[in-house]
Amino acid sequence: MNNLWADVLLCFLIWSIALTLLLILPAWFLVTGIKRKRRWRVLAGTVWLASSCVLVALVADPFSTRHEGILDQGTTPDGREYVLFQVWNGEPYAVQLYVRNTNGGWRFYYVDHEVWPWRHGGQIDFSDGKVCVFCGEELFRVLDIDEENGSESERYPNYMTAEEVFNSCRYYRNRKGLTK
Repeated sequence: MNNLWADVLLCFLIWSIALTLLLILPAWFLVTGIKRKRRWRVLAGTVWLASSCVLVALVADPFSTRHEGILDQGTTPDGREYVLFQVWNGEPYAVQLYVRNTNGGWRFYYVDHEVWPWRHGGQIDFSDGKVCVFCGEELFRVLDIDEENGSESERYPNYMTAEEVFNSCRYYRNRKGLTK
């Protein structure tokens, strides 16, 4: 058996055990408790099922689009507009920085593509010619946003606002089937 089939089989076993423990077993407790008029089974099944639903919701939360948004936006010390945002991309989140160049077009700067939701927000600090990207209070990455840096492939036109760049990235992710 090759590694792919072994991984698929292992994933299937883990999901089937998780579903059995979290949903099927407590539902069986409820049904048999109602049929046999055993209140402790009904109570145990109800509590087990409710706590399973809460656990599933907590585990699934980082994989939702609920945490998408603009983390920080403003103007650089040299007068260029910038926007820092996170979008859900299935890994679960990508944090992206776009800065206008001197011609007015938006240029992409990589921050990260496999991060958990930044629940405490993101901030940009411009000092010593470098850009410090903070996740909450913690330094996450230091970038150089010179005109020569940044990606040419992910540019947006001059007329777009920061919100339109963010919405365009969300739309692109949606077209790829990554968001709802």
